[in-house]
Amino acid sequence: MLQPKVSQIVYFQIKDEVTEEPIEYKTRIADEDEQTLSFEIPINLKTGRMKVLRAGSILSAYFMNESGVKHFFETYVIKARQGQVPVFIVARPSEDAMTSIQRRNYFRIDIEVDIALQTENGKRFVFKTADIGGGGTSFLVKSGHTFVPEQKLNCWLLLPHRNGSIEHSQFVGEVLREKELENGNKIVMLKFESIAEPERQRVIRFLFEKQIQFRDR
Repeated sequence: MLQPKVSQIVYFQIKDEVTEEPIEYKTRIADEDEQTLSFEIPINLKTGRMKVLRAGSILSAYFMNESGVKHFFETYVIKARQGQVPVFIVARPSEDAMTSIQRRNYFRIDIEVDIALQTENGKRFVFKTADIGGGGTSFLVKSGHTFVPEQKLNCWLLLPHRNGSIEHSQFVGEVLREKELENGNKIVMLKFESIAEPERQRVIRFLFEKQIQFRDR
């Protein structure tokens, strides 16, 4: 898959803080290394105004190749680098995180972390995830546990970072389905039914960090 390069024009959307309507911006890649890209100050395509990006902001972005094909990816702002011409450092997307088809929340990795659940009748459980994405997660359960489609669960994901710190992300999940595995256990697919945007961004930043960590091994 084609990767964005220095001088490449990149487009992305950010929701307006007041109206929450998506606003499209364009920027140019000023520099790159194996793990990051450096964006110039983005320009609002409608007004021409410049946009200062905040550290931690999630960007749904794309660039076009010479044939006009759009290549979509998600990234996040790591930090702003001050200077005569400020630039914004973002995480470089990996090959498997890019697609030529725009899909929401396609970014997903296989990873095992703790997920705590509480059912509507107050029962509590702790399981291990099988994978996590921007739109949901799946977790592994023993054969004695059963979850049904459309069941609502209060959930907490434990997110251990590389530097030793631990975050938690809370959301309400809805069971999509469960699938029996060859060993008799089951995997339960769960979507984020209700999640605050800061909580979702916390999950996505964690996934980017882990993807970079896996790539460095």
